[in-house]
Amino acid sequence: MEELKSKCWLIKNAFQIDVQAVDHQIQTILHISDDSDPLIIIEARKKIYLELKNSLEKAHKKSFCFHTDSFRLSYIAVALHKGEQFQGMVVVGPFLIEKVTDHFIWNVIRENNLENNWVTAFEKFYKSLPYLGQSYIAIGDLLVNLLVNPRVDSQFITTKKHNEQYQPELEPQDYAHDGMEVKLRYEAEKKLLHFIEIGDKENAMKALIDFTGDFSYRVPGNPLRAKKNLGFSSNTMNRMAAAKGGVEPQYLHAISEKFALEIEAAVAMSDLESINFRMIEEYCDAVKNFAVKGYSTVVKKALMYINLYFKEPINVHAIADEIGFNRMYLARKFKEELNIGVIDYLHKKRIEEAIFLIEQGRLSITDIGIHVGFSSYNYFCKVFKELIGMTTTEYKNSH
Repeated sequence: MEELKSKCWLIKNAFQIDVQAVDHQIQTILHISDDSDPLIIIEARKKIYLELKNSLEKAHKKSFCFHTDSFRLSYIAVALHKGEQFQGMVVVGPFLIEKVTDHFIWNVIRENNLENNWVTAFEKFYKSLPYLGQSYIAIGDLLVNLLVNPRVDSQFITTKKHNEQYQPELEPQDYAHDGMEVKLRYEAEKKLLHFIEIGDKENAMKALIDFTGDFSYRVPGNPLRAKKNLGFSSNTMNRMAAAKGGVEPQYLHAISEKFALEIEAAVAMSDLESINFRMIEEYCDAVKNFAVKGYSTVVKKALMYINLYFKEPINVHAIADEIGFNRMYLARKFKEELNIGVIDYLHKKRIEEAIFLIEQGRLSITDIGIHVGFSSYNYFCKVFKELIGMTTTEYKNSH
């Protein structure tokens, strides 16, 4: 029992994931948790234990079982044996293997037939969970090796006194960059930031390939940390480029914070490569969709408000009141500067979001219309056909 407890705490401390050990009758013998799970999640977890047990009893004793439930929560279970006899299992989770978005939470609520008032609670809960992505397979393999074999106590030592600052002694040749390489790389960096500033996603992706280099020497012995440090720097530069392109701080803060958390949570170099490309894509999309550079103050404020709250039941009166301008003045300036009316722009934003949700294929047309802010299904269909030239059903079938 003491060895099992020490192994479970090792798992908890290493991965920041809840760990539960149960016996062959599925009675809890150890539970290490932050106790932040909603009761509905705890009840759903209990229902999968028998299924996990049955799968592990039939499998090779060195197997691990992976399961994702209707709440998109994932678990790994590893069997505990005494000789050939099944004694119980260790269940690690919940964790996430996909990113949490508004659509993710909306689908969870719909699939579990819950009320919409669960949204806030679920947002808070999912944000507290670790994201493992596809690395869960490697972690499952690691858990099998840890739980099947005896635990060995490690010894912690350092090469320097704790109060001495570590300074790697690098010879000039360790940098492996001559003047031309440095010059070319900084030119590629300028191109990359320029393309982000104007929202040119295609050319920004090409420039990223030229910009990428090997900087593992900056953190000797830990290339993953070196790559993460470079990712943080890139995130900052990309954010500043998008700001120059006219994207307001509200949008940029959300994007920047999201990727900063993803970078720190990454467990493989391939994860960081993927994050780099998604960063470029999202910052370019932000410039393309949310830039308000060059507009008058009233139009800037109106665009910002619509882009943030287009899913809410808003109209010209509500927008004008919220941003503190006369309704007639707002309507006139908006039409002058964008060549489109306020309501027409609002409809355009809502239909763009609806198209995205239709192509995802997870929500019904009726749910989509309500989700993007239309007051009725018929009105949603009418506006959709006016802007897209086909009905919602025709569009869905064609994609």
